[in-house]
Parts: sequence; structure tokens; C-alpha cells
Amino acid sequence: MKKLRVMFLFLVPCLVCCLFSPAVFSQSNDLGVYTKEILILQSYQRDYYHTRVLEEGIEAVLSDSGEKVRIRYEFLDAKNSLDADAFQTLAETMTKKYQDVTLDGLIICDDDALQFYNRFGKAIWPNAVYVVSTGINSLRPYSQGIPGMVIIEERPDVEKNIALAVEQNHSKDIATLNFIYDTTTTSNEMRSDIISMLADKYPQYDSQHYYDKTPDELKAIIDGSGDSDLFFYVLYSRDRNNVTYHYDEVPQYILKNAKNPVYALWDFYLGTGVVGGYVASSYKYGESAANTLLELWEGQSVSPLIYEDGSHYQYMFDYNVLSAYQQNNVPEGSIIVNEPVTYFQKNKNLIILFSVITGVLMMIIGLLLYAIREKNTLNQKTIEIADLNQEIIDTQKVLISKLGAVIETRSFETANHVKRVARVSAFLAIEYGLSDRDVAILTAVSPMHDVGKIGIAENILHKPGRLSEQEFEIMKYHTSIGYEILKNPEREMLRYASLVALEHHEKWGGGGYPSGKAGKDIHVFARITAIADVYDALRSIRVYKDAWSQADAVSYLLEEKGKFFEPKLVDIFTANLEQIETIRNAAYEDELNDFSQMYQYLKGQMAAEFL
Repeated sequence: MKKLRVMFLFLVPCLVCCLFSPAVFSQSNDLGVYTKEILILQSYQRDYYHTRVLEEGIEAVLSDSGEKVRIRYEFLDAKNSLDADAFQTLAETMTKKYQDVTLDGLIICDDDALQFYNRFGKAIWPNAVYVVSTGINSLRPYSQGIPGMVIIEERPDVEKNIALAVEQNHSKDIATLNFIYDTTTTSNEMRSDIISMLADKYPQYDSQHYYDKTPDELKAIIDGSGDSDLFFYVLYSRDRNNVTYHYDEVPQYILKNAKNPVYALWDFYLGTGVVGGYVASSYKYGESAANTLLELWEGQSVSPLIYEDGSHYQYMFDYNVLSAYQQNNVPEGSIIVNEPVTYFQKNKNLIILFSVITGVLMMIIGLLLYAIREKNTLNQKTIEIADLNQEIIDTQKVLISKLGAVIETRSFETANHVKRVARVSAFLAIEYGLSDRDVAILTAVSPMHDVGKIGIAENILHKPGRLSEQEFEIMKYHTSIGYEILKNPEREMLRYASLVALEHHEKWGGGGYPSGKAGKDIHVFARITAIADVYDALRSIRVYKDAWSQADAVSYLLEEKGKFFEPKLVDIFTANLEQIETIRNAAYEDELNDFSQMYQYLKGQMAAEFL
């Protein structure tokens, strides 16, 4: 029983852990953070600039790829020691270290690491899925490739650097090209290639190759050089006594007294006293290696030998050295390092803050100016409205005297007809987009469109049947009569009223009367009044006809769209038909309210006929 109790106490926590494990819910193994594991095998130590920047290029690409990659690092320290026994011991240690590790990728950096791999790699990492070598200075020993490996060549363009140096120093009598190396693997490969290239491309120059000198000896050589010497600092990290140096120690020590600027082949020497040149980028070689590994993971076909195509190089120069040697003719697109910090760069944050504050103040000032302008505009509109009101008052006084006789001769229906035309015209004018002032003017003048009918005989004006051709020609004169009655150049209202009276029977498509105008040659007030007038006349009872139905009246407007009436006005009219009918009905209510007065008026008219 005691054993069962102990077993129960053990199993319960295990069961709880299983139940609440993420794997139970996701039904996948989420324990591992990484999905792939790679090793970067470096020839040199991490304190070497080239090593550190290579890694940065690799890490940046893998980080952006979306792959969850765990990276291991190994350093051979080949700049300090190339001892075969030490490498053998290191290989034995690594074999034990990686005996149970399967690598998804192995990136080998530089020639020494590649030689180490060729000797020991298959035994240390037999299960490495993909192997990529980058920064390999010569593919001659590997012209057939290495099975299971992609090799990326690193070959600085020495010829392009010499051409650049000669061009930048063309005013001097250059006679000797001097090259500084050491006896490391990379330097030996470079020296062999440079000697061969010089014999082929630059036989006109003498050349000197310093590869077994101490820093003091190199300093003496450069200090004693003349204007005819050009120096190229290739690589130097160890002297003939096997004393090793940090990558930037020797150039800073030996280049101070060079008569001409000293050129380099790698970007990491910038800032040590070299002027620069067409230099290789360690970072880009790291990027290339990582991108190649990603392509292999994706199952893409990759060439086993990737030859240098210039994509890892760029023109780079040190501003301070350019200035010291008064050099300014650099290739277009060159990168200049160590340029003086400009005032803007130094005070960037302060300038941005000041700019923002200034912008806000300017915005506030702009808003204030806008408010002032709007206020002035409002005041101006107030003045205009006051003037318009006065104009309306003055016009009304004139109309009272001019149209007294007209009012006495109008029938009950026609009087309310002009009210409806005025209101519908005002509505159409608003929808058409006319200004408030124009709407007010049109509302005042549209009722006077048929004032000229005062000059038309009653037997024609109120004929119950169709007018004869001769009668219709007489009827047409009402437009000209109305114009003559209303024209008054000194009064704006009367001026527009006369135009409406004259042109409200002109047709958009031409063929109207009295002048046969067409389109926008007809004043917009007349175009609007015309459609309001015709529709209301169709919908109203006349002595010569019954009122049309709404459907028939609208059908007529559509039929005359683009002929009699402006298409835009027909569209506005039909789109707002319900509201227009409401406006007309409101006028009929006015009619009923005024019926008693109108009845007295009609009685007077009838009495006059019997006298």
C-alpha cells in the first residue's frame, strides 16, 4: 500500500505536466527554439577585423531569412600559429566535440580553414549536410572543385587598383610599383598572382615585392621612397620572426611618411593610413556564403565554384588621406569615410526639433491668417448682401411702376404660375451650383419671363385652341417686348430680368426664338427658367389644354433633353422630381390663402369686359 502511495505521488505531477504541456495543445514539438544548426569555421581569431565582419555578414542574412538558425563558432588562429602539430591536436579535440552533432551547414572562411577542412574535416564533421567556403584567394588548387562543397572565390582586383593609382598620380613620374605582404597563405597566393599580372599588364614599371621584412625595415623603405614610388599595402600580420601583429598596427606605424598615397585591397585597412582604392568587403563575402547556404537549403542548384565577379568590391577612400595628398579625382559613386561631421549632422536632433517648432508656429500663423481672411470675406459678403438687399428694394420699386399694368391683366392661374416658376428655378439654380447671390437674383427675375405678353392681344393670348402660324409668329414677339420693357443698364436686376424675358424660348440645340441661340450662348438664368416654365405649364390647366400627368411631363423633358433643354438641367430635374413637386404644391397653398383677394381681382376683370 505504501508503494502504491509513493507511485501515485510520482505519477500525478507527471500527468499534470503532460496535460498542460504546450505539446498537448499544439500537437507539435515546440521545445526546440532552432530548426537548423550551422558552424562557422574561421581561419583567424575574432579580434581580427576581417573575421568579425565576415561573421556579421553571415549573421545578418540568416537573421533576415526567417530561418531559426543556431550558430556555432570555431577559430583556428592561423595568423598566430600555423603549427601542424597544433592543428592535429585541435582536430582531435573537435572530433570528440562534434561526434554526436549533425550540422545543417558548415561555412568555412579563408584559405587556412579550407586547408584544415581538407585534412581533417571529413573525420570531424562527417554528417555536415552542406559545406560552403568563402574568401578563398585562389581556386587553382581546387579547379575541379571539392565534392560536397561550394567554393566562393575572393580575388581582389589588383589591376584595377593599379590603374586607379596611376590615374590619380598621373602628374607625377611614377616609375616603381611597390607591394607589401607577409608570408601567410593568402599573401603567398596574392604575390604569385600579382607578379604574373604585372609582367603581362604593366611591363613599363619596375616592381618591388616586400614579403619578408620586419615593420621597422618596411618603415625605413617607405621613409626613403620618392615621388616616383607607388605603394600597395596587400596584407601583413606576421613578420619573418613569426611575430604577429593586429591588422591595423603595422600600417599605422609604417605609412606616415609616404611621399605618395598608399593603396589597399581590403576595406578593413581604411583608417590605418591608406588612401583606399577598389577594395574587397569582408561583409559581402559573409553575405554571399549565407545566401549560398540558403539556396542549398531551398534545393536550388548551385555551381560548386563561384568565381569572383566584382560584386564584393567597391571604391572606398579615406577623406583625411585624400586631403593630405590633395587628391580629389575619385571615381563616381565612391564611398568616402571619415568625412568631417557637418553642422547639420552634429546638431541634427536640435535642428529637427527647431524645424518642428518652427513648422508648428508657421501653422498657427497660417491658421490665424486664414481666420482673418475668412473674417474679411464674411464682412465682404455681409456688405454684398446688404447691397443686394438694397438692389432688390430699388428694383422692386421700379417694377411696381413698370409692371402695374401687367399685374392688372394677368389671370389667377398665371399669377401663381410665376410663383412656382420662381421657386423651382431657385431650387434648380442651387443644385446646378450657382452662387447664393445668383440664386437670389434668379429668384427675383424669373417671374418676369413672360412680362412681354402684355403686348400680345387677348384673343391670341387666351385662345382656347392651337394658334395659327401667323398667330404664333405674333406670340413670339412677347420675348422682345419683355426685353424692351425691362431693359435698364443701371439696374442689375432689370438687366438680368430682360435677358430672361428675351432668351427663355431659346433652345439648347438651337432653333429657338427670337435669335436662334444655342448651348451656353443662352444665359444660364434663361436656361433654368425655361425648363421650370415649361414643366409647370405642362402640369397646369390652360384655356387651350388640360393639365398633363407627371409621367407625360417628365417624358417630354427627356424627349427634349439636349434639344430644347440643357442635358445637365434635365438630369437635375428628373433626379429631384419629388422635391420639385413639393415646391409646386406649396405654391398652390399660397394660391388658396390668397383666393379671396384674387376673387375680387377676377370680378373686377369681368366687370371691365362688360363696360
